[in-house]
Amino acid sequence: MSQDPLQFIVGGIIISTYTTKHMTKTTLSEETQELLDEVYDVELALEFIENHGETEFLTYYEKYEELVKEYGQNLIDEFAEHYDVDTVEHFDEMYQGQFTSGGEFAEVIASDCGYVSRDMPSWIEIDWEKTWDKALSYDYTELIGGHIFSDSY
Repeated sequence: MSQDPLQFIVGGIIISTYTTKHMTKTTLSEETQELLDEVYDVELALEFIENHGETEFLTYYEKYEELVKEYGQNLIDEFAEHYDVDTVEHFDEMYQGQFTSGGEFAEVIASDCGYVSRDMPSWIEIDWEKTWDKALSYDYTELIGGHIFSDSY
């Protein structure tokens, strides 16, 4: 089966149809056409519609695009895939930062909470990777590039 070319609204040209792997010749709503006219990156928007659907586009795309500009598409796509696209609205409250490992995150959070004293003798060693693996990894998730997210939002 051949596919129709992808068509969209740019500079006042009305979108008539688009074709995806799962849908053929679907008419986009007027609301979607208006939002597409305002987006920063039309190709990114069309990819979002293909991956997540028109309803999700209308609801979540503005936040998705904002996050892509700040953090990059790879991280935001992985986040949306792991948590689901509707969770992009909670990204800011879930994001803990970027770390070299879960162990580094464990050390930082323990220090920030006051559990590790600055006066601790240098001969004491703490296995931060085990702390991550056996405790924190149940409440936090590490995604691409060491980005840590709280699973409680």
